[in-house]
Amino acid sequence: MSLDVYQRLLALSRARAVPAASRAHRHLSPRPWLLAGYHLAGEPSAPVAIRYGSFRDSPKLLTVAEPRDRAQRFAALGGLARDLATYLSRYTVTEPVVRATGNGRELDVDLCCVDAPQLIVPNEATAHWVGLLGQYLRSLDDPVLAAAGAHLGWIASRRNLPGSSVLLTATDLLTAHWRTGQLPTEDGHLGRLLAWIEPPAGSDAWQAARDAEAMPPAGPASDPAWDAVVLRPALERAKEQGDVRRLKLAAAEVLAGPWRDTWAAIDLVRMLPPGEHVAKRWESDRWSWTRHRERVLAGTVSFSARLSDVPAYRFLHELETRTAALERQMALDDPLVMARYLATGEAVAGVVIKRDPEHTVVNAGGRSVLRPLLWVRTSAAFDRPAGTDLWWGKVGMVVRAATDDTVELMVTSGAVTRPKLGLLPDSDTEVVLAPFGPLQYFPDNLPDELPWPTRSSRPKPAPEPELDDDLDTDVVLGTMATAAATTAPPPAGGAAGRVPEPRAVPDSTVTPASPAASGSTTAPSGAVPSGESRGAW
Repeated sequence: MSLDVYQRLLALSRARAVPAASRAHRHLSPRPWLLAGYHLAGEPSAPVAIRYGSFRDSPKLLTVAEPRDRAQRFAALGGLARDLATYLSRYTVTEPVVRATGNGRELDVDLCCVDAPQLIVPNEATAHWVGLLGQYLRSLDDPVLAAAGAHLGWIASRRNLPGSSVLLTATDLLTAHWRTGQLPTEDGHLGRLLAWIEPPAGSDAWQAARDAEAMPPAGPASDPAWDAVVLRPALERAKEQGDVRRLKLAAAEVLAGPWRDTWAAIDLVRMLPPGEHVAKRWESDRWSWTRHRERVLAGTVSFSARLSDVPAYRFLHELETRTAALERQMALDDPLVMARYLATGEAVAGVVIKRDPEHTVVNAGGRSVLRPLLWVRTSAAFDRPAGTDLWWGKVGMVVRAATDDTVELMVTSGAVTRPKLGLLPDSDTEVVLAPFGPLQYFPDNLPDELPWPTRSSRPKPAPEPELDDDLDTDVVLGTMATAAATTAPPPAGGAAGRVPEPRAVPDSTVTPASPAASGSTTAPSGAVPSGESRGAW
């Protein structure tokens, strides 16, 4: 049984969520920008009401009396765009940073923003809506709205990268640090999540979750019953009489819950001490924000709706590298996360009962090299085969043999010279040997041939048939010419019922509105900033 399943069963028996992490694995800004809102059913580009701001007690409320009216919609979104620009202006201060360039042996000084903006929304659907709003606004002629669309597009693009904290959802914050007794799909409801983590006094998690489910949704899609009973009369009153007070009161009431719950999720995660690698991952977001500002100021910001072959390969490579790095960093930062690897047998914990720091082996060159030995007493059998690599910090080891309660290991790196023998654990020391060691960097060198086709190409001409030297060449060629004449294609228009020969589709530039072609790699929601250099952490 995996630890995740056990934790969910434990939460189910206790009727209360159990911790899944003892450290905060997401960066939380001192002043994040929160956003919660509704749009018309089936029309994401037609916002009805948006509540936003960076102050808990004084949010701003945007309402559109006629969401289908482009003029009213742009006027309302113009206020949000100006407030967003004011918030982003706080993150323009830069500082010189020494960075390794090239092959890592050269140093260079570059300017990086001291901090970066952070947007937090109630759920994944609202995060997706942010990307759609950015895509909608950045195509407009109004410079203020276009700039806001570019910023929202960059924010949404960071959501696709594991470990990034620029765009966070309250549901992701909670599910990364707690396990509930409900289905994973039910964890997407922010109110139900909070009910499991902190149920009201005198109520269990089940009753609190049912009560939370009866409340209005966190958006951006509203409750159809609320649309019919509250929203529709309010919009009709605003359209016919010009009175928007009823719409503002209804929007303020229905969005108060998501606003309050999002801040409650932030408060819960802030109670946990941050993980050691969180600051390093946030530094990657700071560099990305710095490069985005430079492109906006230079007027060269652009987004790709569909990635071509080489950018797609490098983007997928970055996703794989970041995913592996995030899993490693979270496990090294947090004992509760490392416990998952102990439960699956990928890691081993125990006490060092014996060591031989003077053990040597003969390498392939015939020289005797130092390879210390360790014996670790474990509480459970370690069933990994001999040759399995394990790590204790920067000290790499390989399993030589394992019994029901003892594992014999040979040190292969990190402490294989006499000056570094002090890095080895002493006898009677409790150790946890992990399946991963120091962070590894994987170059994104392009393969000889990409594993997927991304463009149409003209069909290659059929090879000419090989002729036997013993045959009469003149007769053979004459026969081929006769066959070619009888099978020649008809003139333009063709004979009835004949299928025309397929034509190769020439290379063309695909517009963002074009549907994804078969075999292509489509950029995730929010698109990907062209020329983005995210770097590794």
